[in-house]
Amino acid sequence: MTACSRSGSLLGVRVCAAVLLASVSSFSEEFVQDLGESSIYETTSVEKPLQASSSYAEVLPEAWEGRSLSAAEVLASLPGVQYTRQGGVGSFQTVSIRGVSAKNIVVCMDGIPLNDASGGAVDFGSIDLNQIEKIEVYKDRVPAKFGGRGIGGAINFVTKGSKPAEAVLKPEEKKSGRVLLSYGSHNTWEASTQLLSRLTDSASVSASLSARHSDNDYEFKSQNGTPYNPNDDFKDTRRNAEFTEYSGLFKGRVLHSNGVFSTLNMNFSRSEGGNPGRDDYQTSVAGYKGEFAQTTYRAELPQLLGWLWLELSLTGKYEKATSHSYYPLDHLGYDLPGVQEYGAAGYTLVPEIVASYSAERLDANVRLSMDAAYYEKRGTSSSKWNLMRIATNISGDVSYDIIKNLSVGGEASASIVKDDVHGGKFVQPTTAKTLKTENVRSVSWTSRGFVRYDAPNSRYGGNVSFGRFARMPQLMELYGVYPGMLSNPDLKDETALRFEVGGYYMIPKSNTAIRATYFETQVDNGIYWLVSAGFSKPMNVGESHVRGLEAELESKPKKWLSVILRATFQDAEDRSDEPYYNGKVLPNEPARSYYAEARFDLPYHFDFTWTSEYRTEIFDDRANRIKQPSVDLHHFALGYTPFTKTRLVFALRNLTDETYRNPYISFPTPGREYKLTLTQGF
Repeated sequence: MTACSRSGSLLGVRVCAAVLLASVSSFSEEFVQDLGESSIYETTSVEKPLQASSSYAEVLPEAWEGRSLSAAEVLASLPGVQYTRQGGVGSFQTVSIRGVSAKNIVVCMDGIPLNDASGGAVDFGSIDLNQIEKIEVYKDRVPAKFGGRGIGGAINFVTKGSKPAEAVLKPEEKKSGRVLLSYGSHNTWEASTQLLSRLTDSASVSASLSARHSDNDYEFKSQNGTPYNPNDDFKDTRRNAEFTEYSGLFKGRVLHSNGVFSTLNMNFSRSEGGNPGRDDYQTSVAGYKGEFAQTTYRAELPQLLGWLWLELSLTGKYEKATSHSYYPLDHLGYDLPGVQEYGAAGYTLVPEIVASYSAERLDANVRLSMDAAYYEKRGTSSSKWNLMRIATNISGDVSYDIIKNLSVGGEASASIVKDDVHGGKFVQPTTAKTLKTENVRSVSWTSRGFVRYDAPNSRYGGNVSFGRFARMPQLMELYGVYPGMLSNPDLKDETALRFEVGGYYMIPKSNTAIRATYFETQVDNGIYWLVSAGFSKPMNVGESHVRGLEAELESKPKKWLSVILRATFQDAEDRSDEPYYNGKVLPNEPARSYYAEARFDLPYHFDFTWTSEYRTEIFDDRANRIKQPSVDLHHFALGYTPFTKTRLVFALRNLTDETYRNPYISFPTPGREYKLTLTQGF
């Protein structure tokens, strides 16, 4: 259970994971007279070098534009990454990495974490990919530049206009832009526009606006409240599931005469929709709203003293999420008259300083930040509460070349947290409860060491790493403030020991890369929400052991053909002390998953992409009583690029219209869907 969920005792409080940005661009004196960015109207496939590492991946827009994919679905095409979704467009969606649950993954936008005070997983369904330039995935660690905190790795969404200064506009260009329009099944539409303008040789601005909507009124097979009796199932239509989101961003870049490089980033997002409820009891009024705004100023001071690079930044963030229902119609929450609304608003201020040193054989980075967050109640409840957390974090990494092509290094981070609870009183159905005084938190720390062989242009390479990772309980896990949510200020840090060994082999003649990684993770003190008599309370009752193997082949043997084959084999075992769960499979973790993709560049400016994915059965619960059968899905996308700046894509997903993958869950997903997308540059 997470505070992001749209149903259950939290009344669907859904924290909006909106597009935000705080990108930093590398700087070199040779570009002082030619500051710029890459053109944002590129619509054709970009030739990129094959990646060597199996624990780091970059995903570019060609992987999702026009293909009717959410952020979670895009990431799940990578080996070791699994995803879940609770409906159609904009529904709550999460990913796990190498068997580690979604709430333990640090998710960032332009380097700023999206994880909030709820302690729940970030909602990937609310991330608009129209605003994204690329996605960075770190499976084995949380880099020091993101704070170094977390168990399951890190995912960083890089927004448009964030490319380094050396990726310039063409000399004759002063501005460029792009418009994207799409329409698809269930009245799903998207509209997005981006503009980049170089004001002078030392100043540029970029802006983007985007909107998307879906009625989500797809058909599904209702279990009629009896999941173990298929005889009374019937075909129903999803109702009260609409989703609408508006988002925008602005970036300004200036190169000052003293060599200081400044960026100002501002973004906002607003989303709302219905909360359809369970498939056997759809709601009529229930819904949610989310708002998000962030501003970041960043100053880069390059090559201080000839060897030090320094970066200073200040980020301010506002987020608000509320859910509402009308009990006589919706039967969500508790038997109270009138419309009930619950939610929270949060304010965050993050000053940060990063120092980097680079020499012939040594690279080192240190990051120091303070995160001050304040949350207070929103909605109609008479309960009043507010929470504050001030966290100081220091993280760093170092890499040293022992000999040519062989390096050793490590990473470490430490956090000191101070929590304050003010007016921590909330209303339960029969009484009111005052939160306990906050506990003093000890220092939380993480460390990792590695050995890597990685020669430039080498045919082969590999790495070994071992580390201890931790995640500190978040504010609303410690001090629950919603009806039916009990606080537990005695929660301990979730911790994990992680090991991996991987390697790659390149075949230049056929432009082929083969990668494989063995990974193993032991998690202790995992936080789970235990439910009893309508109440939920977080407890350190989770322990698990995950081990597995990732294998990947990526090849472009012909100019007109590229192929990707990926496979994940894993054993994700629950090792809790509770006998009822011990030895069971972790929720939402398949034993095997496969992904295959083939792209053909055809004559007359056409291209065709076919993808297939397979996942063995999974369980929705720790007791392994609610099982989802295996999934076998196939999709295609046909693209046409008649002009350099014009592209049309028609995508058809789930060709066989499979819906059997959802017979035991309360959030049915759509069957076959289509989407037509036009991208026009100018």
